[in-house]
Amino acid sequence: MLRILLLAACLCVVSVAGECAESNVDGAFIGDGTYSPTTGCKKLKDIESGKAAPNISTYPLKLTRQGTRSWEGSCSFESIRETAPNTFEAKMQCSEGAEEYEETVTFTRLDANRIKVASGDEALVYERCKGLKGTVDR
Repeated sequence: MLRILLLAACLCVVSVAGECAESNVDGAFIGDGTYSPTTGCKKLKDIESGKAAPNISTYPLKLTRQGTRSWEGSCSFESIRETAPNTFEAKMQCSEGAEEYEETVTFTRLDANRIKVASGDEALVYERCKGLKGTVDR
């Protein structure tokens, strides 16, 4: 009986440790609000207002303090370090469908309303979306 209680206690500790490992890091350097590449903010407004239904062709890339999100997947911050003024390197835990992977992404704040997001040879500039109520999520 004592063995069963010890085993149960160990499983509880492992379970709690797993939950702690899954907690997201706050991307405070991004600030409040939602960012999206060029036409993404209009798409988000259309979805929020009911003019468009969220689907793979209408749901744009999004960036918030929690990470990035698209129709097909998302990435959350695992760790963040500032590498230069206004430049941050983040290790991100990503998922797309059933696939999970880690990715290193560089975020460069260009000004108060734009952030360049780069990974490997690819880079996009995300703009702060104005006028969103924050209800667009899938």
